[in-house]
Amino acid sequence: MRVLPYFFFGTLMDQDVLSLVLGRDPGQLSTVATLSGFARVRVEGEPYPALVEDPDGQVEGLLLREYGPEDDQRIRFFEDFDFAIEQCSVDTASGPARALYCGAVRNIAPMDITWSYADWVRDEKHRFLKVAGIYMASFGVLDPEEADRLWLDTVREIYGS
Repeated sequence: MRVLPYFFFGTLMDQDVLSLVLGRDPGQLSTVATLSGFARVRVEGEPYPALVEDPDGQVEGLLLREYGPEDDQRIRFFEDFDFAIEQCSVDTASGPARALYCGAVRNIAPMDITWSYADWVRDEKHRFLKVAGIYMASFGVLDPEEADRLWLDTVREIYGS
């Protein structure tokens, strides 16, 4: 059975963040992909984006094609229980492809403000790496509710909100 690639559209597009999440060097995420019918927006009180339906929208991201079962568990832990892993169709230079992405399901408040990867790298990446490092150190140790509290407390402490 072939595993579907992950479509990353936010902080996981960043090599440093993905390395922290996977606990290893992920290699290059060189497959650029576009998801149509969505927009990438800020989430109230959080340093990451969410996707919202937008019939005219297009979101560019990157595909992670090579990953194993532990990588998958670590990605799902990082994405938390506020998100569901869903399937989508993305466009790539070699044509359409099926992929997995993390779609918001609960406990977040998408805002009507576009989330920019370039702005995030410039303004928030250094703080986000601290949050992600602390959070991923709890992989395999905390249950989802404890991990969620750790995330929220760490974001408040590091971002000062």
